[in-house]
Amino acid sequence: MNKKRVLLVSEAHYLHSGFGTYSKELLSRLHNTNKYELAEFASYGKYESTGGTPWLFYANLPNDGDAEGQNVYNSTTGHQFGAWRFDKVCLDFKPDIVLCYRDPWMDNWIAGSPSRPYFHWVWMPTVDSAPQRQEWVDTFCKCDAVLAYSEFGGKVLKEQGKEGINYIGCASPGIDPKIYKPLPKGDHRKDMGLDPDCFIVGTVMRNQKRKLFFELMKSFRLFLDRSPPEIAAKTFLYLHTSYPEKSGWDIPDGIMQNKLGGNVLMTYICKSCRQFFPSLFQDALVKCKFCHQVSAVCPTVSFGVSIPDLAKIYNLFDIYVQYAICEGFGMPQVEAAACGVPVAATNYSAMEDVLHFTKGYPIPVRTFFREIETNAERAYPDNEYLADLLVKFFTKSSSERQQEAMKVRQATIKRYDWDKTSKVWEKYIDSYVPSPSQKHWSAPPVFKPIPESVPENLSNEEFLKWICHSVMHEPELLHQQEGIKLYRDLNFGAEISQGVLEPIDRNKIFNIYKSRSNNSNAFEQMRSNQASTVVDPFITEAHQRRAK
Repeated sequence: MNKKRVLLVSEAHYLHSGFGTYSKELLSRLHNTNKYELAEFASYGKYESTGGTPWLFYANLPNDGDAEGQNVYNSTTGHQFGAWRFDKVCLDFKPDIVLCYRDPWMDNWIAGSPSRPYFHWVWMPTVDSAPQRQEWVDTFCKCDAVLAYSEFGGKVLKEQGKEGINYIGCASPGIDPKIYKPLPKGDHRKDMGLDPDCFIVGTVMRNQKRKLFFELMKSFRLFLDRSPPEIAAKTFLYLHTSYPEKSGWDIPDGIMQNKLGGNVLMTYICKSCRQFFPSLFQDALVKCKFCHQVSAVCPTVSFGVSIPDLAKIYNLFDIYVQYAICEGFGMPQVEAAACGVPVAATNYSAMEDVLHFTKGYPIPVRTFFREIETNAERAYPDNEYLADLLVKFFTKSSSERQQEAMKVRQATIKRYDWDKTSKVWEKYIDSYVPSPSQKHWSAPPVFKPIPESVPENLSNEEFLKWICHSVMHEPELLHQQEGIKLYRDLNFGAEISQGVLEPIDRNKIFNIYKSRSNNSNAFEQMRSNQASTVVDPFITEAHQRRAK
């Protein structure tokens, strides 16, 4: 019996990111079953960074020196997530099933791919708030099956998608309890150059808009002002994050505005010797405590600490705080909890799940607001509540905190287990059978006849029917969100969407959909070997580098 061919589309498995970690953990377990032919299509992936994998590894990044490839890659946002190479990967690998688990705006282009009729699509989008944009919900409905990162996300999908979304369950990320485990805190801090008797409130978050670094510093200032002097004098806020960031928070300004000079620790990594160390925040570039070169910087996704070193950083904390307006999941919370560090977080979105399953501290929402970019409800946590919570936490006895740490770890490793996570995907892959609408890769080609021009004297409604029936040959589009929006835009004379208000007319619409049908026909020619094609070097390299 032939093995099912499974293609995973996400960030490269070797990257120090949430999506990259999920790729590594899921791919390795699916590979170990020996039940599937596996392939990875890796955003931000380069061949020279892998050293060979037991599954096919298709890199999405163009090679260094490939000026033409770099220009195409940078020409539109969707290309960094794989849109420019996906169909070529599918033509080479011919997947039975495609898996993905990124944000809706990262993977929604898959729905319009010419290769879509030939594979079963399972998507686990990062549902970080409610409501989800209607166009995203419509795309979820086009999937063969949908998973969620959290019970919160599953609830949102079921409520908004009704019967249209085939929701099959939750596959939350897991942790490795052998790596993320408690260390003797006093000795560990001493080894890391810190006072073993100090207190540390820590967080590990990317420096971006939805992570509330400035609000966290405000709350920490309140905590210091309300704490007994002997506690305030030895308590630090530890920020494991990047600085500077183009669209991130101004960390030194937050420190200055909240009078936290001498109270904020950061992680630094040396570009010369690659060692990392915690230090009071000084600047974006500091002297390395190991090689003494002025070459230590704050960590980034592409230049971060190893997973074992990240576990060491969590073990410096007494309590972990996830201060965000929303989360699709928030892996650092679970990693910290597995190290026996209690979690305090905004009581909203996927953070609700983590707080429940790790026995954490819910921080009440002070106010909800509707975000203009997503039209979703976002949450601001209560700074006053967090400040008081920290005062109570640090007035507990050492033995009380140690007992709590043990309970937190036990609850965390019971719920967040990579083996259980992988089994959710494995069970579905094994159970699925191709739907009647799924075509076989060897099926005869289907070409769309494409008109040369727009008929005259059509009403807007008649024109859109003609586009759906005679140009796209997909009459169902007319009654989906795409067709409804197109009709509204055409009547108004402009494309209306988030961040877009551009003139639109029939010729522009015709050219867009004509191009889509031309792409479909070109794909069908290549799929059926009716067009001579040159194999792209990235395809050849994928096969050459596969570990034997």
